[in-house]
Amino acid sequence: MDIQRLFEGGRTICTPRPKNAESDWSYNASRNYLTYEGEDRPLALYKQIDEDVNYITIYLGINDTHLIGIGDDDESYGVNVIADKGTIDSTEITSFYGAWNTVLNWLIINRPFAHIGIIVSNGLGLDEYRQAEIEIANKWGIPYIDLNGDERTPMMLRSTNPAICDAAKNARLNAQRISSTNQHPNSEAYEYESTFIEQFLRTL
Repeated sequence: MDIQRLFEGGRTICTPRPKNAESDWSYNASRNYLTYEGEDRPLALYKQIDEDVNYITIYLGINDTHLIGIGDDDESYGVNVIADKGTIDSTEITSFYGAWNTVLNWLIINRPFAHIGIIVSNGLGLDEYRQAEIEIANKWGIPYIDLNGDERTPMMLRSTNPAICDAAKNARLNAQRISSTNQHPNSEAYEYESTFIEQFLRTL
C-alpha cells in the first residue's frame, strides 16, 4: 500500500480568518490548514489527494476547537486567528461545518470511487463538536467511527460522550495519556486504538 500523508500534527480542516487587520497569520496559513489556498499554496491540500486513490480517511477536529476558542490556551492557535462553528449548511471554510462540507463535497465529486471514512475525534472540548462530525458524516453518507465511544467502538481518552460515566472517562484518561501534564495518547493507547480503527477501515 502506498500512503499519501497529508496530515501533520496541529493540522485543522478549517481555515480561520485573522482576528483583525493587523494580524499576521502567514505562518499558520502556510502549514496547518487543510482547506487553505493562497499565493504560497495555490492548491488546497485536500485537492492534492491522488486521482487514483482507493481509500481516504479523515481524522481532524481537535485543533479546530483551539481556533474556535474552546481548546487549551495555546498561543500558536488562538492569538491571531479565529474560526466559527457555523451550521450544518455552512459553506465557508472559515467555519467548522463549512470546511467539512467543502471538503466532502469536493471529494465525492472528484474522487467518486474512493472509499472515504471519518474518524470522529476525541478531545474536541465540547460534545457539540463531536456531534457536528457525526452530523456531517451522516449528511454526506460517509461511514464513521467514534473514538468517544458508542455501540461499535471502545472509548478512548478525552471522550466527550455524555452517555459515558465520569469514572470510566477518568480511568481511560489516567491510563492512556502520556503524563499528568500531557494528555496526548501514549504508545499503548495508539496500539490499542489501531486494532479497531483497522477493522473499521476494512469495512470501507
